Amino acid sequence: MTCFTCTSLLGRLPMETSDPILRRMPRGARPWAVLVGGVMCMVTFGIVYTCGNLLPYLVSYFRWKMYPDMHTGQLIWLQTLLSGLPMGMVIGGLFERSFGGRAGAFMGAIIYTFGVGATFYSIQHSYAATLLTMGGIASVGSSIAYSSILPTAQRWFPDNVGLAGGIIIGGYGCGAFILAPLQTTFINPLDYRVNDQGFFTQEDLLERVPYVFIVMAIFFTVFQSIGLIFIGQPDSDIMVETENLIGTNSEIRVEQARVWPQLRTTTFLVLFISLTCNATWVQLTSGLYKAYGQQFIDSDFFLSLIGSISSVFNAGSRVFWGAVADSTSYQFSMSIVCSMGAVLAFSLPLVKMIDNDVLFLATVCLIFSCIGGTFSIFPYITHKCFSKANFSVMYGFLQCAVSVAGLIAGLISTHALNKIGFENLFIVCGFFMIVSLCLTFIVHKTDLARLMVSAEREHEEEDGEYQVFQ
Repeated sequence: MTCFTCTSLLGRLPMETSDPILRRMPRGARPWAVLVGGVMCMVTFGIVYTCGNLLPYLVSYFRWKMYPDMHTGQLIWLQTLLSGLPMGMVIGGLFERSFGGRAGAFMGAIIYTFGVGATFYSIQHSYAATLLTMGGIASVGSSIAYSSILPTAQRWFPDNVGLAGGIIIGGYGCGAFILAPLQTTFINPLDYRVNDQGFFTQEDLLERVPYVFIVMAIFFTVFQSIGLIFIGQPDSDIMVETENLIGTNSEIRVEQARVWPQLRTTTFLVLFISLTCNATWVQLTSGLYKAYGQQFIDSDFFLSLIGSISSVFNAGSRVFWGAVADSTSYQFSMSIVCSMGAVLAFSLPLVKMIDNDVLFLATVCLIFSCIGGTFSIFPYITHKCFSKANFSVMYGFLQCAVSVAGLIAGLISTHALNKIGFENLFIVCGFFMIVSLCLTFIVHKTDLARLMVSAEREHEEEDGEYQVFQ
């Protein structure tokens, strides 16, 4: 059976489900209902991409309330924790495999929303308490929900894994489109400007900062309550039938391996280091762009608008890059993302020199397009290289690279930003993407990847369609 035939059959498989809600829907509507519900939930978990917008308010609040010497770079640790705690995604993947997508998403949503709401109290107490509620509790909750929703949606689209994953993760990236203007409108409705040091000092603005977390928690509860209704899974016997249809080549023999041997492969190592480099670039650029922009842009509303518009690029690019990876290869799509990311980071000092607001908007939007590409293509290659049954767990282990990247980004911003300045920091960012680009060029030489390439060559003379790396 050729891979083309397999793909066609996969596309025609009726998706049966025992889920009490989804089974009342027409068969053709079930996968799309899961996608809609997943996106609604994921929008609420994308608060990490509003850290760049929130950071100036938070550091100004802490300076006013309790830490007069706090500087911007210290707040990057909040984004580091929100990006994912070590093993948080693994725990979420194991929970999803044991109890199902909806149960995992429900548990994660409760923990996450509680952490955000509790930050109303913790931010008035100390920075450490804020890291615990917002960076710790909320991060664990979002990791569990993320690892539950993503694989659940992908199971409904077995022949369009990249596209389905891109849509779900696109919802995660689109959260800032709603949250960034919500935060700015609530905290700074009069469009106050920062002082010469780059901080807000207006007391009426600063007094509103803790209350924004209550507003966001209410918003999250509403969206999650609707989205969780549709997070159901197809029947396991259908999934077994699907795997049997395509389980005739070396890729499936690799997929049947256990988790521990897969973690020891050079393929996993190369992907882990590559994601670490990409995620370091992501956290530094997305977390500091607003603080950097405040050096030459006066309007806080315009900077908030940049965060909102760039989130659309973040979300749309995840769908776009997922589709590109499906139709081309991992190496082709990731090499473009890494090249663009390096060039954009190197160009940020030039943007400040030109001092053009629109050019800065365009640059940040393109940066967020590369961010979307990063977090759309890595789930795609994880799904292709490792076991589909173990995807949520393996991707959870791979996501530990984001925690490593957060540690690197936190150390750089805390200890180096004040010494080298934003311009040199962004140049350092660009080199992280260059390292990732080099790793992308050699990933097809790793052990699991060689087996995948061998499987491709078995079928390329017949259909030429099954390309993962080249």
